Amino acid sequence: MIKAKEMEQAIDFKKLIIVELQMKFEELREKYPDAKKIVYVTATATIEADFQMQLAEDLEGEPIMGRALQESELNPGIDISDKTLVNPSACIYLSNVKLTPLTAPNEPVYLEEFILFSDHLLGLTVSGV
Repeated sequence: MIKAKEMEQAIDFKKLIIVELQMKFEELREKYPDAKKIVYVTATATIEADFQMQLAEDLEGEPIMGRALQESELNPGIDISDKTLVNPSACIYLSNVKLTPLTAPNEPVYLEEFILFSDHLLGLTVSGV
């Protein structure tokens, strides 16, 4: 458990690794042209998507979930400063999503945007390699 006022000091390790890997991934694209995207693996599905690494310059032009998440991170609407947080995990905003259930690999679901909670991640891989 973590006190809400300590959240600014906390770093979600899984999200930090995703950001670091995405930056390195972009650097190495020329050397590995067949690597298409980072794939997020959960207990029930694989998720291929674009990961937004930084806040949008113009929130007005963002899709609704991306805008809502970014606005809530910048200006939370609920005061939790005196609360204790039980499950402090980071949100990972994904767009252009292909979610493939492990139980139905031939029936992927395509979504414009998706918010993945980092505590649901089992690991990462790369598509196209």
